[in-house]
Amino acid sequence: MECVLSIDGGTEGIRVAVVDRDGSIVQSAVAGYETSFPAPGWAEQTPESWWDALGSAVRACVSRPTFDVRCIKGIGLDATTCTLVALNRNMEAIRPALLWMDVRAGEEAEHIFATDHRAMEYCPAGCNAEWMLSKALWLARSEAATYRSTRYFLEYVDWLVWKLTGVVALNLNTASQRWFYHNREWGFPEDLYRELGVGDLVDRIPETVVPCGAYVGTVTPDAAAHLALPPGIPVFEGGGDAFVAALGLGVAAPGPVAMIAGSSNVFVSLSRREVHGRGLYGGFPDAMVDGLWLVEAGQASAGSILAWFKRNLLRDLPDDEAYSTMDEEAARVPPGSGGVIVLDNFQGNRSPFSDSTARGAFCGLSLASDRATLFRAVMEGIACGAAHIRHCLETNGIEAHEFVACGGATKSDIYMQILCDVVGTPIRLSSVAETALLGGAMLAATGLGWYADLLAATSQMVRYGRTFQPDAAAHRAYRPVVERHERIYHRLKGIDF
Repeated sequence: MECVLSIDGGTEGIRVAVVDRDGSIVQSAVAGYETSFPAPGWAEQTPESWWDALGSAVRACVSRPTFDVRCIKGIGLDATTCTLVALNRNMEAIRPALLWMDVRAGEEAEHIFATDHRAMEYCPAGCNAEWMLSKALWLARSEAATYRSTRYFLEYVDWLVWKLTGVVALNLNTASQRWFYHNREWGFPEDLYRELGVGDLVDRIPETVVPCGAYVGTVTPDAAAHLALPPGIPVFEGGGDAFVAALGLGVAAPGPVAMIAGSSNVFVSLSRREVHGRGLYGGFPDAMVDGLWLVEAGQASAGSILAWFKRNLLRDLPDDEAYSTMDEEAARVPPGSGGVIVLDNFQGNRSPFSDSTARGAFCGLSLASDRATLFRAVMEGIACGAAHIRHCLETNGIEAHEFVACGGATKSDIYMQILCDVVGTPIRLSSVAETALLGGAMLAATGLGWYADLLAATSQMVRYGRTFQPDAAAHRAYRPVVERHERIYHRLKGIDF
């Protein structure tokens, strides 16, 4: 049996899986790490904890007595995007990495957008505080010593590639989206960096940019010893977790919109034509599939709001029963949650408003608002945010007649049905829970030549499960809720929380 190893560096932990040629997960493992929140809107992790977790997960995955590690012919990978790692000349992390959900660089994002540089066509509604240039500019302004000591800025996935192979490079997927890189025209926008006062930033970015699925290098002896793998296994370039997961959902050509329902919600579509629109990110040329434009939209907070609710308001429930108990209670609450509306901007808004200063809110509370009402209102609030995004996609010519979805949220039938009813489009679920791992396996399988291209790989490796259909009456009933959700955002905008 020939297999590949897939690595998925997530927000709360790192997952690994051995995947065969047909896309079946042979075995898998996971190891967690901690996130620190030093201040409101800040979020940090240590790269060393990623490497320790990866070693634990891979060793647990491959050390089973019946498994022969020699069957692993290649490695594909992904990780969270917008996670900035600053390395010194000894390739040591100078400070904790700024996680994707870290939005401390709001002022820097506004400054970048105010330049009106042509690269801003990637984000017509505004530059995002999560993006790498925003964070690098924040470091240059607020931690000048750290910035001066930095030899390389890397993404999480690029850091993993370096640890595995010793090769320092950026992946085209996230370089396009997060650094304003344009492989067809301007490369890295050095004139923009100079205008922002960080002209030397280009000297801190690896010169090599590698497309998804391209060969990067082989596993070094040191990395192999840490992971309990044989050295010399080929490693193929990865990308951002949501975009590699979109491949695992079968989005390798224009068609359905991928919805990766995790801590944040990410919506991914591919287009044969160049698309730029207010409320969207992109289109990014060749960022996922060569010859196609990647279009992205997203919600900065989604599953993380449910996790916050569980962590703070459901302490009386057993941890492994909290969500299922609340699903049952929320199912008894009528649609509309008794007039309670939740703004889903707990960590800012990505789409369609690109507002890093936005914050969450519970509105319409009364003394009749119990925890079941609030829990359902949270799910409906996240769904309203998704409805705004569908409208934004279609306004800009991206058909959104069907979503294909993955992520932890898909385990909840009531949550999926609420999303389906509020957004008004069918939602088809993957039969594979860990589609990012499947997408990483597809990158490695294609790189090894097992399939001619990623589209061919999807036809053999991707499988679907249930499909949720919107209820027409419920969709009509939710329309005023969606409208009130947007009005409340605009009414609260500008209030300094």
